[in-house]
Amino acid sequence: MTHQVPFARLDAPIVLAHGLGGFSRIGVGPVTLATYFRGIPEALEASGNRVLVTRVPPLAGSDTRAQRLGEQIERAFDGQPVHLIGHSMGGLDSRRLLADPAWRRRILSLTTIGTPHLGSSLADFAKLRVGRIYRLLERMGVDPRGCLDVTRGEAGRFHDRNPAPTDVPCYSVAGEPAPESVCWPLRRFHNILGELEGPNDGLVSTESAHAFGTPLSIWPADHLRQVNWLINGKAQDFDPLPLDLYAQVIAYLASLGFGQAGTEGGGSGPDASALAAGSPIG
Repeated sequence: MTHQVPFARLDAPIVLAHGLGGFSRIGVGPVTLATYFRGIPEALEASGNRVLVTRVPPLAGSDTRAQRLGEQIERAFDGQPVHLIGHSMGGLDSRRLLADPAWRRRILSLTTIGTPHLGSSLADFAKLRVGRIYRLLERMGVDPRGCLDVTRGEAGRFHDRNPAPTDVPCYSVAGEPAPESVCWPLRRFHNILGELEGPNDGLVSTESAHAFGTPLSIWPADHLRQVNWLINGKAQDFDPLPLDLYAQVIAYLASLGFGQAGTEGGGSGPDASALAAGSPIG
């Protein structure tokens, strides 16, 4: 399915931070089989944006992941300021980086998408059911701390200790798909989490995803479709498409003055008014 989306062009590089268990690319040699942010970096770059897709230890705790995130940004952009967009746990990693005074002046904006700022009851359930597997992974030299960092208790404590800064624009996106549109791997989780925490994207509740920064309009996309996965069939089967939703976020940042000359307000891309009639929702 080909769907061309024009994006606004921002004044600084855009860093995409992946979630728990994520990856930047899966492939054999030069052949790419899958990417975490499916088609999103390419669409951003086609509009002239500089983009870095980071790759951090998939199951490690956010402290370790944030350190790796910072190292990769520094290697790629050497002291330049950046815009951070984190999906799922990538948003928590970005928040830890933002909490570091050395990085505060480098981060122009932070947007989190489907991030469990207050944790997820599903992570608590997993801890009870498969805690022994976490201990086995540790003995094998695999750090599973990230699975614990997204429990309600751990995430809630970090959230309370690290409120959103007043000098860096921070935004959050939550997903609330229609029940019938939830992709098959998440349907059972969506039902369970709905009973425990209310509206959710299949892994993270709206309450948790919108707990940090200024909430933006809710996306009608589940946790996997927020990164353009499991989008099949015709374009009109999904309205709006994930790429359109990302384009709205970039257009909104551009409208705040972060766009390059001639692109403020989104240029030829989607109107920033698509985000709750031109403003975040509260």
